[in-house]
Amino acid sequence: MTQALEGLKVLDLCRRYPGAYTAMFLGDFGAQVIKVDPPGGGLPVPGSGDSEAFAAHYAPDRNKRSIILNLREETGQQVFYRLARWADVLVEGFRPGVMKKLKADYDTLQALNPRLIYCSLSGFGHDGPYAHLPAHDMNYCAIAGALSVIGPKDGPPYFASNYLADMAGAGLHGVIGILLAVQAREKTGQGQWVDVTYVDGVISLATMDVSRLLHSGKVPRRGETHTTGAAPWAQVFKCQDGEYFTIGCAEQHLWANLCKALGRDDLAPFHNPPPDKRDWVIAEMARIFLTKTRDEWWKFFQDKDTCVGPVYYFNETLADPQVRHRQMVVELEHPKLGKVKQVGIPIKLSKTPGKIRTLGTPMGTHTREVLKELGYGPKEIDQLYQGSAVS
Repeated sequence: MTQALEGLKVLDLCRRYPGAYTAMFLGDFGAQVIKVDPPGGGLPVPGSGDSEAFAAHYAPDRNKRSIILNLREETGQQVFYRLARWADVLVEGFRPGVMKKLKADYDTLQALNPRLIYCSLSGFGHDGPYAHLPAHDMNYCAIAGALSVIGPKDGPPYFASNYLADMAGAGLHGVIGILLAVQAREKTGQGQWVDVTYVDGVISLATMDVSRLLHSGKVPRRGETHTTGAAPWAQVFKCQDGEYFTIGCAEQHLWANLCKALGRDDLAPFHNPPPDKRDWVIAEMARIFLTKTRDEWWKFFQDKDTCVGPVYYFNETLADPQVRHRQMVVELEHPKLGKVKQVGIPIKLSKTPGKIRTLGTPMGTHTREVLKELGYGPKEIDQLYQGSAVS
C-alpha cells in the first residue's frame, strides 16, 4: 500500500527524543529514515533493561535504520556528506553552534544539496540573547508562560511532564515545519532551513491565553481562568476511592445535563455563577463526587450526554477500550523478543495510512548496510571500521 511520504529520505541526527519523535512521524508515513548516532552515544536505557529490548519498545526509533558515525573525524565527515547529498530532509537538535563546529551546518550542507530541508530544533533559536543558554522542558514552559497557569490557585506551578515543550512545542512543530518545506520545494525546487524552538512552540500552544491577554490586558493566572479552576464546570473532583474525576461542561446545556444526572437541577443556573456563589457550587459538586468511586462515576455518566472523564494512570489508559479500538496500543512481532507492544500511530489517513514497518534496533545495526548503499566497497568499509569513523 502506498504511503504519504514514500520516497522521502531523512537523516535523524537527534540525540534526544523530541527530534527523534519528529523523525518518527515521517517514518510512520513511509519516509526512509537513517538515524545517525555518535560512537558511544545514544539514549540511556532506563532501569536495568537491555538496549535491544528497550529499542523494540521505544516508538521514536521505529521505522529507522541506525548507523554509528563519528562526525568529528575527516573520514566520518566525508561519509556524512555523502549521506547529505542523498537526503531530502535532515533533523537535528543540537545547541546552536554545534553543527557549525562539526562542519555540518545548514550553509555547508545546502551548498552540497540545494534541495535539502534542514530542520533545527533548539531551545530558544539560533539568534537572540538566549540562543546559547542551556535549558530543558520545564524551563521552556516557565519562560513561555505555560507553567503560570498550571496548578492550583494558591499553590505552586505544576510541571507538565515533558509533553508541552519537548513533544508538542518542538517535536510536533518540527513535523509541521518539515511538511510545509516539502510542499514549498514542490513549487520552488529548493530546500530551506526550518528553525523550530521549544519556547516558540509552547507560546503557540498557549494561543488562547495569550490572545485573551492581548485583547483584555488581563494576565491569566492559575485558578482565575475557565481552564484553570475558576469555573464550576471545569474541575477535577476527588472520588470515594481517593481517585479523581474530571468534568468539562463548557456549554450551558452540557452543564445542565450534568446537574440533572446528579439530581441537582438547582445547580443548573450556576454555570457561570456570581463570585459569591462560585465556591458554594464547587463545594456541592465536590461533596457529590465523594459518594461514588471513580469507575462508578464513569459508568454512571456513559449515557448522560455530558462532558466527563476519569483521571487514568497510563496502564489504565492503555487498557481502555476506546484507546485499543483506535489502535493506540499495537502489538508487533520481534525476531528475538516475540510479541512487543508500542504506542500506535495517532494520525489516521484513509488512503495512505501510517505503518510500523520495523521496530527500533540497537545503535549501529545498519552501518554496513547503509555504507554499501552509499557506494562504498567491501574494502573501503573495512577501512572505515579499522579507523574510528564508523562502528
